[in-house]
Amino acid sequence: MNRLLLPISSLFLLVFLVGCGDRPARPESDGPTVRRVDDGAADVAKGFEALGQQDATAASAHFATAAAKCATNFEARLQLALVRNQLGDVAGANAASAEALALCPDSAEARLVDGQAAYLANDYARALAAFAAIVGEKTLPAALRSEAWASRGVVELAQSQPETARISFLRAMRLNRRNAAAWYHLGVLSRDTYHFDAAACEQFEMAGRLLNPKDERAKKISRDILPSLRRSLAAAAAAKPGADKRDPATAAKLYKEGQALYAKRMITAAMKKYEAAYAADPLSGPAAQAFAHLKGANAKTEADVDKALAAFRTAIDQNPAAQAVYLEAAQLAYKYKRYVSTVAIMDRAVAHDPENHQTLDLLVAALQKAGKTKQAEAWKAYRAEVK
Repeated sequence: MNRLLLPISSLFLLVFLVGCGDRPARPESDGPTVRRVDDGAADVAKGFEALGQQDATAASAHFATAAAKCATNFEARLQLALVRNQLGDVAGANAASAEALALCPDSAEARLVDGQAAYLANDYARALAAFAAIVGEKTLPAALRSEAWASRGVVELAQSQPETARISFLRAMRLNRRNAAAWYHLGVLSRDTYHFDAAACEQFEMAGRLLNPKDERAKKISRDILPSLRRSLAAAAAAKPGADKRDPATAAKLYKEGQALYAKRMITAAMKKYEAAYAADPLSGPAAQAFAHLKGANAKTEADVDKALAAFRTAIDQNPAAQAVYLEAAQLAYKYKRYVSTVAIMDRAVAHDPENHQTLDLLVAALQKAGKTKQAEAWKAYRAEVK
């Protein structure tokens, strides 16, 4: 697993403003000779200022100073663990998170950071246990539970479990639509594992909008990731058979004629017009969809089904967010017991609309028919949460 997939708060530093118990008390002054105790608050403030300037090294030094000055400064240790996670300091992150937990064993924030430190140390069992405890506490703030779900997804990616990671990121987003890291890692999955480049574009675009513009990952998204994805999409369209000899004008004329015939219920004639329009312009989404609809509805052979599904794929490529097209294509595949194809279509549909009830129900049914019981159960559990 690519170790650049850092713990979630290292990707999108969440500033926790909650503490644990009372801060160290400053003694009341009985006169000018009484010396005030330095609780490290000024150094913590400097640490946050450094974070705002994207200087994690300086922030780490300030938080470490605050922690050294005050043995009970929980916030300093919590932030120190977060920043050391970001810097990839395994030993330092574990030491700081252990100290934060010792000060406040019941703190969900400390458990989250300790889980992230455990991930950095490749202690996946400890990390998952920490995140599971947080996501299971429904009384905790939604944003905090969202962080835990996204962190869990990162660990699942490291364990080569893309399907469960994907669901974890979706759960993170349901709790907090502004969780930039969940969007970012979902984009990584869509691009690298599922090869859903259009969905990846959407997800990276959202992550880029939510991240601090000064963040290196935000810069990488706009400078490298999105341009590369758009080039891939354009190349895929150009490589489609017949794309170099497109005739959009002829296709539009034939499509219009097909629409007129269809309105008169002259189905066979309309289908031929749509097929001709699709042949004239293999990148015409409307022609491909219209032909696929009629070919699928009137299929008499497996070859007819093949042609319909191929046309549906073209229609989907031209309009990746059209859930109705995905559903019609998947229902056709399911009807003809092509369960693996149904799963593939619904997998892509979920990437664009992870809360569509019909899509999720058909995905679960197809997974069960395809014998993918474990995946079906995982999606079924997620579906139960989507009201």
